[in-house]
Amino acid sequence: MTIPTPTVSLSSNPGTGVFGNGLIQIFGVSGTFTVPFGISRIRVRVWGAGGSNGGSVTSGTGGGGGGGFAMKVIDVGSVSTVAVTVGVGGSGSATGGTSSFGSFASATGGAGVVAATGIGGVGGAGVGGDINYNGGTGGNGDASTLNGGGGGAAGAFGNGGTGGASSSGRGGNGNAGGGGGATTGVGGLGLFGLPSTVSGTSLDSIATGVGGASTGAAGSGGGASGNSGSVGPGSPGGGATNTNFAGGNGAVIVEY
Repeated sequence: MTIPTPTVSLSSNPGTGVFGNGLIQIFGVSGTFTVPFGISRIRVRVWGAGGSNGGSVTSGTGGGGGGGFAMKVIDVGSVSTVAVTVGVGGSGSATGGTSSFGSFASATGGAGVVAATGIGGVGGAGVGGDINYNGGTGGNGDASTLNGGGGGAAGAFGNGGTGGASSSGRGGNGNAGGGGGATTGVGGLGLFGLPSTVSGTSLDSIATGVGGASTGAAGSGGGASGNSGSVGPGSPGGGATNTNFAGGNGAVIVEY
């Protein structure tokens, strides 16, 4: 299944600019991109999925890693279709799935974390893009009762924020913020903590949300809070923090 938006032209991509005709196709699940007639160059954005935490809400487990990101301009004059893979967020203690646009560019998922360890999962990586960034590493738990925050997703503005450690660690700032540690941990900010002036209709605003806090949900791409009452991570690519939630799924967006 794909979600095409062929009649909507983007007018606001402050960081990267509008590519080609400003038309896009969004893949939330795996599928096939058919090259439109008359199009010879496209730009793709690829996010890997977030990793998960295999422990309970009070297991002291580290947070799952955030998904990586790649962006690339591709000459498609000699191809008619391209296979698109969208990674699925890790569940249990699984690593997030890799997303890819054919063999042109891919982004690996954040690492999952087994319940027996308090070490956070490493973030995924962009591969083969013109720009490649890493997802944030999940925060460390105390291996007893307090979980670390999930890593934030990478994106066009850079690496994802790291998850906050244990009880009060603040999530790191990044393209998307890392989740705060359990109880009082504050989520990191997206866009490296800078005031966001990116329009919500822009592709540049995708996966630039805040990390989850002890009393707040994660924004798009943000890592989940390690708090026992928290909700899941943001999509695409946010890292999860307990077995009740999977990591955020990946995504692929094509501009032409």
